Amino acid sequence: MGSTRKKRESTKRVNRNMLALVFLLLASSMFGAYQLYWQPKQKKEEARAALEKADRLLGQNRQQEAVDGYREATALDPSLAQAWNSLAVIEVSGQRMQEALPFFNQALDLDANFFEAQVGRAIAYEGLGRFLEAESDYKKALSLRPNFGGVHYNLGYLYQQQGLYRDAESHYQESLRLLPNLLQALANLGAVYDLLQDPGKAVATYKRALAAHPNEGPIHARLGKSYMKLQDYQRARTAYLRAIELDAVDALIYHDLGVISEQTDDLKQAEEYFNRALSANPSHADSYQKLGVVTAALGYPDQGAGYYQKAIRLDPTHATAHYNLAQHYFAQGRSADGRELMEVFAGLKEYEGRLVTLKRGVNRNPRDSQASYQLAQLHLRFGKVKEAVAVLQRTLQIDPSFQAAQRSLEEIERLSRQ
Repeated sequence: MGSTRKKRESTKRVNRNMLALVFLLLASSMFGAYQLYWQPKQKKEEARAALEKADRLLGQNRQQEAVDGYREATALDPSLAQAWNSLAVIEVSGQRMQEALPFFNQALDLDANFFEAQVGRAIAYEGLGRFLEAESDYKKALSLRPNFGGVHYNLGYLYQQQGLYRDAESHYQESLRLLPNLLQALANLGAVYDLLQDPGKAVATYKRALAAHPNEGPIHARLGKSYMKLQDYQRARTAYLRAIELDAVDALIYHDLGVISEQTDDLKQAEEYFNRALSANPSHADSYQKLGVVTAALGYPDQGAGYYQKAIRLDPTHATAHYNLAQHYFAQGRSADGRELMEVFAGLKEYEGRLVTLKRGVNRNPRDSQASYQLAQLHLRFGKVKEAVAVLQRTLQIDPSFQAAQRSLEEIERLSRQ
C-alpha cells in the first residue's frame, strides 16, 4: 500500500517535471522565434536612424562623420539603397569618380529604378570619359522621369562635349521647355548654334538669356562674338563694351574690338586694343599678327614684321602671318626668303581648306568614326598633335572598339616618350 502510494507520487513528480520541461521548451521556442523577428526589425530601425543622422551630418558639412554614419547604416542593413547612394554622392563631390561607381552599382542592384543613383552614376561615368555608359544612364534616368529638366541639360552637355551638336541642341531645348530661364542651358545652346555655324540663332538665344539675366558679362561677350560672325560690327562693339563693364574681360574681347577699330580705319585705337589683348594673353598669336598689320599701316613696316615673326613662333601654322611676312620680305627685295615663306603658306592654306571639308563631314555625321579618324590624321600631318589627340580621344569615347584610333594614340604616346 505504502509502496503503491510512493509510486503514484513519483509518477506525479515526473509528470509535473515533464510539464515544466515542455513549458520551458515552449517558452524557449517562443522567445527564440521572437528574437528572430525582433533582431532584424531592430537592426532596420537602427539602420534607418543611422541614415537619418548621417543625412543631418552631411547637411552640416561634417562629411567624414556622415560617411561613418552611412557605413554604419549599410552594415546594419545592407539593403538600404539610399545609404549606398549617399556614399557614392560623397565620392563624386570629391571628384573620386572611380571610387563612387561600386556604391552606385550597389544602390542600383538593390533598386534598378533608383533615379538619383542612375543620374549620379551617369555623372561619374561622364567624369571618367566613359561616354557610352554615361549616355545610357542618362537615358535610363529620363525613362524614369521624362520631364526632369536637369537631366536633359546634363545629357545635352555630354553630347556637346562629344561634338554631337544636333543631339545637344535637342536636349538643351527640352531642358529650357521645362526650365525656361536656366542660364547654363541658354548659354550652351547659344554656343552650340555658333558651332553649327548658325550665328543668327545664337544671337537670338543669347538675347533670350540676357532678358532673364541682364548682368551676365560672359553672355554679352558671346553675343559680341556671334555678331562678329554676322559682320554686325556696331552691335558686336556694344556687346563687348558691356561685357567689359561687367568685368568679363579676356584677350578675345580686346582682339575683336581691335578688329572692329581696324575695319573703321581707327588704327591707333586698334593698336591699343591689340596691345590690351596681348597684356591679357601674351601667347595670343592672332593679336600679334593683327598688331603687325596695324603697325605696318601706321608707317612702321619693320616693327610690323617683328610682330609677324612673334605670331609664327607662337603658332607655326599661322597662315596669314606667313603670308604677311613674305610680302614684307618681297618689299625689301628678299625674294628667296619671301618665296620660302610662300611655300609654307601654300601648304598651310591646303591644310585650312582640307580642314574645312573634313570638319563639315564630321559635323554631318559626328558618330562616323572613320570621318573623325581622317580629321585626326590631317592634324597629325601638319603637326597639330594636340588637336589630333583630342579628336582621337573623342572618337574612342563614342566607339571604343575602333582599333585604328587606338593604335594612332599609342603611336603618338610612344613618339612623345622618345
